[in-house]
Amino acid sequence: MRTIEFNCPIIDHESINGQTVVLTLEAPAIAQIAYPGQFVNLTSNQFLRRPIGIMNADPARGSIQLGIRIAGEGTRFLAKRKKGDILSLLGPLGRGFNLEGARRVITVGGGTGVFPLYFVQKVCQARDLEGIAVCGYRSLGDSFLTDQYKALTCQTLFASEEGDDMDFSGHAVAALDDLLAKLPLVPETRILTCGPEKMMASVAALADEYGISCQVSLEERMACGIGVCLVCACKIKRGDEQGAEYQRCCTEGPVFNAEVVEWQI
Repeated sequence: MRTIEFNCPIIDHESINGQTVVLTLEAPAIAQIAYPGQFVNLTSNQFLRRPIGIMNADPARGSIQLGIRIAGEGTRFLAKRKKGDILSLLGPLGRGFNLEGARRVITVGGGTGVFPLYFVQKVCQARDLEGIAVCGYRSLGDSFLTDQYKALTCQTLFASEEGDDMDFSGHAVAALDDLLAKLPLVPETRILTCGPEKMMASVAALADEYGISCQVSLEERMACGIGVCLVCACKIKRGDEQGAEYQRCCTEGPVFNAEVVEWQI
């Protein structure tokens, strides 16, 4: 897959709340080949680019969508961009989720991990796969993309840690556990997760308990995004049972099979 730098105009800017926005960019070359779990590396007002997971790709429209939550000066700069502004980005980057052979796909997102997993469920809908989306938020007021998920054919389960008016009172892992305990077994089920590392480690452990294949999308600090600088190296177990090795999150990942990840928590 060829990665090129593009200068992409913003064609839509949706402010979800004071800290979260969705940017739609004109990026036809990326939209044609982007796959769920991949990301783009955007120039901001900081020295290093910011890696952002692709929330959606629309080949017919020639656009991609990116969900951004303000976490520092770089993401603040990106969130403040307006319709018509140009953003420089590299992409699509990384190795995404593997859906081949799946019949049921359960996504478990926490925080900004909800954004890229929306792309997964869009693809599941297009492939007529059974989809279940578990989305975890701190509170109802902190939630986002709920209407977009509900518009898809997947079953949705929205969890609130503060226990307010959502589908499940508690965190996303507890919601997943409750779901799996009630769900009839379907062969070729996959659990895909993205979010805080502690949450993903717990999801991976739960998937192992139920004997379900699990893939995780790791988040590491990055600089180049193309495998040169090694800033994003993450610890991965070796298949020969001789310990672990470091692999580049931006190229070998960001998606890995859960059983090979050496969790740093």
